[in-house]
Amino acid sequence: MKPIKLTPLALLMWMTFAMGEHAWGANEGDKQTGASEKTSDGQTLAPIVVTSTKQNTTAFDAAVSASVVDGLKFEQGGHQYLDDLAQQLPNMYFSDFSGGPGTIIIRGMGSNDEEADVSSIGVQLDGISLPLTSLVGRILDLEQIEVLRGPQNLLHGQGAIGGLVALRSRDPGFVFGGSVYAQYGTSRQREAGMALDIPLSSSTAIRISADRELNDASNEKPTLNRSNTAGWNSNVARLKLLHNDQSGGQWRFGLHHMERNGGNDYFTTPALVNQHESTQTDSGINDMKYTLASGEYTRALDAVTRFTAIVGAQSSEWSYWLPASVFGATNGFDMKMKSYSAEARVARTATANSPFDWMAGAYVSYTDMDRPYLYDYAGVFTSATSSQVNATTLAAFGELGWHFTPQWRVAVGLRVAQDRRDIDWSSDQNGSVEQVSRKIKDNVVLPQVMLEYRPDAQQFSWIKLARGYTPSGFNIYSTAAQDAGNTFSPEHTNYGEIGYRLKGVEDNWQLGAVAFYSRMRDQQVKVTTSGGSAITENAARSHSYGVELNATVRPFSTLEMQAYAGYIKAIYDDYVRSSSEDYSGRQFMGTPRSNAGLSVLWTPVQNWQTSVSVRHIGKVNIPTAYYAEDGYTLVDANVTWHLKNWSVNIYGKNLTDKDYLTRAISSGNLVVAGTPRTFGVRVTYAF
Repeated sequence: MKPIKLTPLALLMWMTFAMGEHAWGANEGDKQTGASEKTSDGQTLAPIVVTSTKQNTTAFDAAVSASVVDGLKFEQGGHQYLDDLAQQLPNMYFSDFSGGPGTIIIRGMGSNDEEADVSSIGVQLDGISLPLTSLVGRILDLEQIEVLRGPQNLLHGQGAIGGLVALRSRDPGFVFGGSVYAQYGTSRQREAGMALDIPLSSSTAIRISADRELNDASNEKPTLNRSNTAGWNSNVARLKLLHNDQSGGQWRFGLHHMERNGGNDYFTTPALVNQHESTQTDSGINDMKYTLASGEYTRALDAVTRFTAIVGAQSSEWSYWLPASVFGATNGFDMKMKSYSAEARVARTATANSPFDWMAGAYVSYTDMDRPYLYDYAGVFTSATSSQVNATTLAAFGELGWHFTPQWRVAVGLRVAQDRRDIDWSSDQNGSVEQVSRKIKDNVVLPQVMLEYRPDAQQFSWIKLARGYTPSGFNIYSTAAQDAGNTFSPEHTNYGEIGYRLKGVEDNWQLGAVAFYSRMRDQQVKVTTSGGSAITENAARSHSYGVELNATVRPFSTLEMQAYAGYIKAIYDDYVRSSSEDYSGRQFMGTPRSNAGLSVLWTPVQNWQTSVSVRHIGKVNIPTAYYAEDGYTLVDANVTWHLKNWSVNIYGKNLTDKDYLTRAISSGNLVVAGTPRTFGVRVTYAF
């Protein structure tokens, strides 16, 4: 057995790991909600491929802070939304104000995304971008979920300066079969769904999946004698085709649809929030839906060169209306967004005869956003704004790598992009109408340099320096022509990352650590003016640094333990808000200084499996009112029993019924409660 030699970089990262408050962390490369696929001995951790790096590298060999979550295990744990995902990974958080589909925040970035025209956190389904993480809705029939932390501008579309959430749907199988399931849980959750593989020929197959859910939610309404004013019903469906052609190419076409209709009675007073009660006199509206079409073609041009092309389109709608009794006025919007994108790239791997690898590609997208906003205090004051924004992105990107020794690789990457945006804005303030039309253009060059070191099969380390960027934009919800016409500046970050991974010779344990530093200029921050309108300002200087620690160990074929810990300090260095309040030195909103978790998966016999997870989220300033929330700990568990074609899964979330908050407005006078203790049972029949 070959001994493992620790390099100086490895020793440095190991010391960082050992001195952390929590010494263990969940393996970045493994499926974090359950066991990895077992090999013949049942004890080895199987390799997981990260597809969003566009080079199909394993998670162990990917030079990025990444987490990969198995889609099936995620659903079996009773998880449905990206909110659930954010509670299980280091340096991630969420702001939930819509009963599940909340805004994802990675390393302090993303809390402004709902009211910005470019997102800091990118989200993709089968390579096609959705405009907001909160619009993803119910997660269904996914192969895996990939989370990449740090700027992803080199390879991915527009924005994504803080990270990327990539959802990959399950491919069709070439044997007829499928499954049906039914689920019942707390708050009268009733759900049923199915997935079906239909081979059309030896080279073509389709997969059909669908899900229907009814949920009364956890808020009570004594004033209306109802308990479902924050409830919802949702429908999710997907049709996916896979075709292998005679030239060795693979074609994938997907049609994805989600719609979720419900009430909007989530905000309540701090005095009632822990009782999950509201005194509003109506339920409001919270309806969202999207339809997304995706197409992908990939083909090996030779033994080491692969061509990939991806095209897609999406149409999203979101109707968000607070109960009129919250502010005594009709308050909300009917948002519509459409986008179209295409990408083509060629990637070549190094060989024994050629130490160079490279990738080159081009990307184009067009986005159409219709984002109005209405505040109508009948008979007293009416504010109606309309913002029509069109955006075009053109980009070319590439990377060249050189394996100058068997252990060392250096790579340089470059993205050259142009972002164009135009706005047609109008505002009616009690009959006083103003209009603005403007165009802006950003040209940007984003370099990246990376050094990788692989001394043996059990170790991998890297250092990366990159430039991140978010384009300039418009204040789409402003109520004054001056604010709408004055665009905010593009945001830039200089980013550095150092990472190290170590695994056992027999692949039954893995450790990982990533340390990062980001210095930002003109960070885009959303604020609410004294007149109540939302605008974006630029914080002159800010920075963040932190660490993510992960570990997985499988001491026996029946037992697997995973853990993670994250720490981040993300503060404004030079930022005075328009209200003249100095925010310099403050931690970003939605950014817990630390979080950590531990999970244990036990399979005592072949047809029984049980898991328990404990997660702690540190003290945080809740969006959007800088309302301080103390740290809290959540405990989840589930048990699964298999018998022939049947399986029964019983799960519990937040078993200690811990009270916590996920949102605050109006200086903390109105808040949103996190999900209380819930139980559920899921019965599945596979055929």
